[in-house]
Amino acid sequence: MTDSMAVRVSRGGRAGALVIAALALGASSGCVSLYVDNGLRDVQPSEYQRPQVPQPVQLLFSFKTKGTANTRATNALKQQVGDTVTASGLFASVSSEPLAGGALLSITIDNVPVTSEGDAMAKGFGTGLTLGLVGSEVTDGYVCTVDYQAGPSAPHLTEVAHHAIHATVGAHGAPANSTKAASADVAVKTMARQVVGNALKTLAADPQFGH
Repeated sequence: MTDSMAVRVSRGGRAGALVIAALALGASSGCVSLYVDNGLRDVQPSEYQRPQVPQPVQLLFSFKTKGTANTRATNALKQQVGDTVTASGLFASVSSEPLAGGALLSITIDNVPVTSEGDAMAKGFGTGLTLGLVGSEVTDGYVCTVDYQAGPSAPHLTEVAHHAIHATVGAHGAPANSTKAASADVAVKTMARQVVGNALKTLAADPQFGH
């Protein structure tokens, strides 16, 4: 899989602090394009190994930026993550409230930079100086951690998946092994759907899941 990366976004699809300098400078001098890495793809419903008797689960979701809670991004992606869990069919129902049986699914997506903030600013500034004639690329990473416990006495299961979104500024070609997104909102929601779906797929394949 290629290096995982992603652009941090808040509600409304605005780019996060790591790449905002490059994007802002690039936008003033040329084109800014976002690409979702092809290292992961959407998981089809038939690909999940569903338990014979799915059980209800409480879902907790958190988005972090370099390990620090990001409330705005959490709120922006909460619905997407919930929809992905529900669509998997791995659980009878998905609730935000505690359940009698104690089943708990905790999902965290952590934005881990691949391109440093200094690199992002330098690349964006360089592109601005050349009026977009010299392009640049900025890369961030997302790490999705899925923790599941069917009940207080059940085994604690953990799976991790990685994903990426590439941002190019100016006259820079499309990154290899990636798909162009129509907007930042589409890019980030696609990333969240794919990284959560793949982590759930691996979780469901664990022999201890559903038992």
